[in-house]
Amino acid sequence: MKYALLTALLLAPLAALHAAPSAKPNVLIILVDDMGWGDPRCFNPQSKIATPHIDKLAAEGMKFTNAHAGASICVPSRYSLLAGRMPYRNWNAAAAKRTGKGELSALEKKHFPQPQLQHEPGRLNLATLMKRQGYATACVGKWHQGMSSKAEADGTLKMTPVDFGFDYYFGFDAPEQGPYAFIENKRFVVAPTEMIEDHPGDGVTNPETQGAHWRKGLAAPGWKFEGYLSTIAAKADAWLTKQSASGGKEPFFLYYAIPAPHAPWATASEFKGKSGAGQYGDYVMNVDAMIGQVLATLDKLKLRDNSLIVFSSDNGPVWYAQDIEKFGHRAAGPWNGMKGALTDAGHRMPFIASWPGKIPAGTSCGELICFTDMMATVASLLGEKLPTDAGEDSFDISPLLRGEKPAQPIRNGMVHVNYGSYTLAIRDGDWKLILPSGVYAVQDGTVTPDHVVETKGKGPNDKFQLYNLRTDPGEATNVFTQEPEKAKELFGVLKADIARGRSRP
Repeated sequence: MKYALLTALLLAPLAALHAAPSAKPNVLIILVDDMGWGDPRCFNPQSKIATPHIDKLAAEGMKFTNAHAGASICVPSRYSLLAGRMPYRNWNAAAAKRTGKGELSALEKKHFPQPQLQHEPGRLNLATLMKRQGYATACVGKWHQGMSSKAEADGTLKMTPVDFGFDYYFGFDAPEQGPYAFIENKRFVVAPTEMIEDHPGDGVTNPETQGAHWRKGLAAPGWKFEGYLSTIAAKADAWLTKQSASGGKEPFFLYYAIPAPHAPWATASEFKGKSGAGQYGDYVMNVDAMIGQVLATLDKLKLRDNSLIVFSSDNGPVWYAQDIEKFGHRAAGPWNGMKGALTDAGHRMPFIASWPGKIPAGTSCGELICFTDMMATVASLLGEKLPTDAGEDSFDISPLLRGEKPAQPIRNGMVHVNYGSYTLAIRDGDWKLILPSGVYAVQDGTVTPDHVVETKGKGPNDKFQLYNLRTDPGEATNVFTQEPEKAKELFGVLKADIARGRSRP
């Protein structure tokens, strides 16, 4: 009897991981902007940046070390998170080839559909999925999915989050380009009527992409970059407080899209000079504090126990080789490249999932995942079957969240995207093939190569690249010429993926 009782006590926590929750879980997705795999200390113990709140979240949940964004720059990446679909599936054949200078022609621009939600009216996304499950939904922070920059005659803006399943929105479209004005739901809080000029960063490697850099544009009178993270965090807190005041009648989905550490590095004064990685590191510390603030609000409101929290970044950091040398800080960790790259630094992201009593605390998972997988995973947790025309590249990773070790990988590969150069890479098992910039045209489910072995260009993006990620995780040695059959095989895998129009079975 004594041993039976002991066995029951030992098995009880395991059973709880598999038991259906008594109520639908709240879902909080925290997506930061341009933070690298190597910035949080829980991923990179040698990080020169203190990130206590991200580290605590990892200690309370599961850290995924082989997680990837849907693209290596922000617009298509955010599309993939919300739609559970890879953005290259929207690409137009006429725009896949570029002119000699690497720019789209006027004709190509006219016919090139940006991979943004507004081009697919009625498509199921995370917010609309949860809405039909009875969730209250909100987006706070950066949107950057094609919102109009000018108000209509009635004062409203087109294509804000409330047009795509969110009950509430507060934030702005992008941090470094106008209009510089907060938006609530479909209206500017204060209309942008004053022009501010281009402002390069100071004391940084690239003043056009780093530091206090922003572009010329209209701004609300009195607009200040420094401090806007606090404003956004306060709005997230206020919305959560309002949900708590309703007595928990509705579960909630909050997409908390922190527009940092993307430039402008608008660090609050209390964090300046506090990191070992210069202006960038100070700003990452500021971001970490904003994450901690919202997590503390969840705790204060006693909402944490039945809340699934997911943290990740939309793409790699803007951190050059000179920055690594200057500060001794590897923002992308051991991976090769930075934002925009199809090597892993461009899209391998810090990813943490926490859910008290459901996700084993202090654990780590090395399985390949992509944050497109959130749609199928949430649907599974809610007992909903995704239709065939939604979440085409989304896999249910809930077994991994429970700490299970499936006999076969849930995801064996994925397609990586650099939208800036219209380039794809295919990962399959331990191998990755990166296509040269502009090497293909996507037409009727086919991929047409313009190159046989190498292009005439001599830049790193002007040739095929093939890497064995098991023996060369840093992608230092291109074995394309040594492994032509493997390259051909992967090219076939890519063509088949495009022909199917989906990767999820």
